[in-house]
Amino acid sequence: MRALKIIALAIAVVGSVQLASCQGNKQKSELEILDQNSDGVINPYEALDMLLQMQKQNEGELTLKDLGKAVARYQKEKNQEMEDILNELDENENGVIEYSEVKEEELRQFMAMMDVDGSQSVTRDEMLNFRYEDAMFMSDKELKKEIKYIFKSVGKADEIDLTKLNEEEKEEVADWDLNKDGKVTPKEAFDYMKPNNMQAQFEIKNGIAYMQGVICSSTPAKVLQLVFEHPEVKTIEMLHVPGSIDDVSNLRASLYIKRFGLNTQLNAQSVIASGGTDFFLAGTKRTVAKGAKIGVHSWGGGAKKATDLPKNHKEHRKYLNYYKQVDIPADFYWFTLKAAPAESIHNMTEEELVKYKIRKE
Repeated sequence: MRALKIIALAIAVVGSVQLASCQGNKQKSELEILDQNSDGVINPYEALDMLLQMQKQNEGELTLKDLGKAVARYQKEKNQEMEDILNELDENENGVIEYSEVKEEELRQFMAMMDVDGSQSVTRDEMLNFRYEDAMFMSDKELKKEIKYIFKSVGKADEIDLTKLNEEEKEEVADWDLNKDGKVTPKEAFDYMKPNNMQAQFEIKNGIAYMQGVICSSTPAKVLQLVFEHPEVKTIEMLHVPGSIDDVSNLRASLYIKRFGLNTQLNAQSVIASGGTDFFLAGTKRTVAKGAKIGVHSWGGGAKKATDLPKNHKEHRKYLNYYKQVDIPADFYWFTLKAAPAESIHNMTEEELVKYKIRKE
């Protein structure tokens, strides 16, 4: 029997698998490849997503022998990735990365989060055990504390009157005014900021999947779960999807939307940007209500920026290939790189929506 069917059936029967319960290091190591978000739990759709990737790489049916090779390749690539990071940053070659060796401020902040023992340095094990996505999001308690601080900074504890703010202050909080009454309450601020601090989720109502949150490594599995457990859903309405923190997973999740023929739509209050915009473009039909915001910008990671790379660079290829698959002109990709830098955002105009075929009725 083929490996894809064996493992899919086994996990479907037993449900989610706790890696800690696996017998022996070898078994745990072999199943670890299926735990894509590194939370120690393998759910059926997470496993299915990884197995579909393996099958695609194998260009045909996946056998147990192929699975063994994939596990070995996964371990090799994981170890090599750690070695590459150490070789790049470990200037004194002592086997750890010290804060003083990291020049980029953003990367130094991540190093501080990885530094579990407070040694002012990061080991290979600390990097391997670091869960990037957990570190990206504030808890509800932390988010409310941040909102309280912002309200105090403008001299109000229970309400912000937008008409009494200077232009810089107003620009920072104007979008929080969800009911458009010219005032912002702590609840409005929380409701607006929450999707920026949660992994993308789907809520099913009357045959429509309402989506909000940040696209992460878990999103492809959630899309597969949506497809298989809710066949009545034909449309995803994106409410507030500010982007992604895993471009590879985002493009894969988006292509599942394309593959299963789901539609995407935005209502008048919808806000999507960056990877959220890419996800929207996978819809078989794409509906944009007047008032919806569709944001684009260039991409960048550490010292590497898209605009610094030549047009024929391999880093551009995955995005260009994706836009081709969802029938969006290649010019759209080059437009996004110029529209705004990675740390900013450009909300597309009506003319731009038409020019780049964003709507598709």
